[in-house]
Amino acid sequence: MSEITARANEDASSQKRITAGYARYVFWIMFLISFLNYLDRYVLTGGANIIAKELHFGLDGVGYISSAFLIVYTISTIPLGIWADRSKRKNVTAISVTIWSLITAVTALANNFTTLFLTRMVLGIGEAGYFPAGTALMSDYFSRTRRSRIMGLWSSGQYVGILFGFVLGGALAGLYPGSWRLAFLFTGIPGLILAFLAWRLREPRRNQADEEEEALQPEVALAIEETEPPPHAHQFSSHIFAQFGSLLRIKTMVVLIVMQIFAFFVLGVNVTFLPIYLQQKDTFNLTSAQAGLFSGVVIVLAGMAGTILGGYMADWLNKRYRGARVLVCGIGFLVSAPSFALAVTSRGLGIFTVFFVLTTFLVSIYNGPSTAATQDVVPSMLRASAVAITLLIAHMLGDAFAPSLVGILARNFDPTHGLHFQQGIAGNDLSRALLITCTPALVIAGLVGIFGSRWMKQDVENAVRIDQMAKASAS
Repeated sequence: MSEITARANEDASSQKRITAGYARYVFWIMFLISFLNYLDRYVLTGGANIIAKELHFGLDGVGYISSAFLIVYTISTIPLGIWADRSKRKNVTAISVTIWSLITAVTALANNFTTLFLTRMVLGIGEAGYFPAGTALMSDYFSRTRRSRIMGLWSSGQYVGILFGFVLGGALAGLYPGSWRLAFLFTGIPGLILAFLAWRLREPRRNQADEEEEALQPEVALAIEETEPPPHAHQFSSHIFAQFGSLLRIKTMVVLIVMQIFAFFVLGVNVTFLPIYLQQKDTFNLTSAQAGLFSGVVIVLAGMAGTILGGYMADWLNKRYRGARVLVCGIGFLVSAPSFALAVTSRGLGIFTVFFVLTTFLVSIYNGPSTAATQDVVPSMLRASAVAITLLIAHMLGDAFAPSLVGILARNFDPTHGLHFQQGIAGNDLSRALLITCTPALVIAGLVGIFGSRWMKQDVENAVRIDQMAKASAS
């Protein structure tokens, strides 16, 4: 435990108490970074229908580019997550934001499928470092009792980013040939300012928020039975593979990963293909700007509502049932399955809107509770690594290849193998591909969350006990 103890108490100079005002300042810096993260990611998606035709590739190419980003993003989370647990999380965040902002601006120079493919790969490296480091940083500024709410509010920034990404990408792409390049220039520059602000943040002590709350309000401390330490406690050493093996022995971690594999599959393909789907003549025949605006408004309103409500609901239920954060996620996914099926099989824009808004709302409930649950069930010194291993497995088995798979399926459902997309009549092909892949995935994610919620109470107590052991060893 010695090396873990050292990390748990690193940055000893950061003994300054966390004030509510400074915590709010950190929150808003991280909220704006979350907004920019998704703005930079989805500005391409907003203009994909026009960009693909200008650079001469099809639906499968759109899927390949999306998968390229996700695969690099997923693989990069591991080394960057480990780095965040061994250094200052604020610095990892700042460097990551700098990288993705610069590469977003460079994307404006892409002149064919290959260069666009490569720039999106590099974007994945920049964005991979931010989320594990940022999540661990936020967990040490906001305590366990309100963590779902804070993570939900923080996650809502991504929906605002998706809105602006879809709208900017769609609107600028439709102005004149090559005008989509302006979107990448406009969205890349602001990140450098946020990177500087992140660099200037004060790094909190590991587990500082929980320890300070327990010192001020002893009644909020978890009642831990005097039992033997969990069997994996001694295995949290400095060895990377031993740490990951120990994290994967935490049952709730496994439940969260499996649940998110199927959830990420659904989310990945829908944000990739929704604007394209809306523009097809055999679905709703919207313009590029209309599709971007529609997609963004639906996702931001329903997504933010679901994310914020899910965070508050999980914190409220968590006082009565310790597995509530996982249970809430599972219920949201399960109920969203029939709603999604009705959305993608309807051909009236009004009916589609109603059921797609409902689906987005229900699926978005998972954001705050699942992020908070991941932080709750692991020792504080490994919170960034826990996020990294979750992202690695969930993205790699979930959405990393999902856009490519759905793009290939849609192309194969097209008897002309690609002419439907060129003619703007690939809506039915996409609808079939989404229906047969996403609906079962939502059902599985829901059942895993509902039945897996029972283990969380014990896993939280184990994590608290390990932190107590590390603190006692250091004192």
